[in-house]
Amino acid sequence: MAEPAHPNMSDIEAALRLFDETTGALSARILRLEEVLLLKQEELVAANSQLSDKLRELDRITAWLNLVMGAVSSGVISVDSMARITTCNAAAGRLLRGILEEPVGADYRAAFPDSPLLRVLAGAEAVAGYERIVRSNEGERRILAAKSTALRAADGAIIGAVEVIEDVTEMRQLRESVERADRLKQLGEMAAGVAHEIRNPLNGIEGFASLLMRDLEAGDRRHRYAAAIVEGVRMLNHTVTALLAFTSPKAPQRQSANPAALARTCLELVDAELSLRSDEDSPRVSLSLVDLWGQGELAVDAGQLRQALLNLVQNAVQAVQAGGAEDPQVRLTVSRHSEIQAVVITVEDNGAGIPPGERQRIFTPFYTTKDHGTGLGLAIVHSIVSLHGGTLSVEDSELGGANVRMIIPS
Repeated sequence: MAEPAHPNMSDIEAALRLFDETTGALSARILRLEEVLLLKQEELVAANSQLSDKLRELDRITAWLNLVMGAVSSGVISVDSMARITTCNAAAGRLLRGILEEPVGADYRAAFPDSPLLRVLAGAEAVAGYERIVRSNEGERRILAAKSTALRAADGAIIGAVEVIEDVTEMRQLRESVERADRLKQLGEMAAGVAHEIRNPLNGIEGFASLLMRDLEAGDRRHRYAAAIVEGVRMLNHTVTALLAFTSPKAPQRQSANPAALARTCLELVDAELSLRSDEDSPRVSLSLVDLWGQGELAVDAGQLRQALLNLVQNAVQAVQAGGAEDPQVRLTVSRHSEIQAVVITVEDNGAGIPPGERQRIFTPFYTTKDHGTGLGLAIVHSIVSLHGGTLSVEDSELGGANVRMIIPS
């Protein structure tokens, strides 16, 4: 039987050398890989540090942008290409409260389906200017001026749009008030001269007619004619007196008063007058007071404010009586303004209402839609409100008629 072959020592040595060489090469490669890995780790740490710096910078810029957007008095809204709202600053949220309670993420089309911004988003217009009517928390009608501009990517594609909103209600009211004041001043100057020229002859006519009444028998028809003359002269004198009161307004003598108490007194006076003139065939006018003022006083001219309220309530009563409503209602609401120290008084009715085209004319002297009236009642109200630095506006009432809103600051 043959003996097994033994490896040659030289072959073993060669294999060991090859093993050592291979091990050394692998160790060198491992060291090289460890060096590369360490270098890559250092590069990754540096990249992460740079990324963290960029994120911090982005956060800082975002926070600064939010501060700027929050401080801007104009409302700013941005939408994406699908008309989804992506940005809404605090001013826009306040202006559109009640329409968009949670603006970011909402569908702009659902909230404003007819907005020109949608045409800008579609590329039909580059820039669009328009107005929007909203209601404030107090139910006050607000006019918002808006402008939309497209947002474009680097290649010119439209990727969204921006809408900037401004509340121009006070500016519009101020402009209308100035224009109205100019007209009233011109009419007042003319009317004051006419009133003085009329009053003296009227006093003479009334005096002579009164003498005739004294000398004539009560059953004489000429006595009735003289009495009719006296009554007619007194009506004219009442008109002249109201005209002089309008053309010669007195500065308010402000004193502390509870506006809700003044309103309650006015309603009681009008209710007593209605009781004396009640007609069994006509429904009784329902007078109501909504007191949201409560306790506390405001510096106003109590006499002038009472006169303005009486004129407004009496005007509303006449409106519902002429309108023929089955359940005639007049509602007076007294509340506090949410932003300034002022009282907000509204007088509403369920009469025929006032067409929008006539709402600015009703404060002009001698303008009236009634068969009997001087057309001075609302003009005097406007004068009193203006002297107090307040505003007077007319809107539709939820009762179905007119809503006259008066804001009087302290």
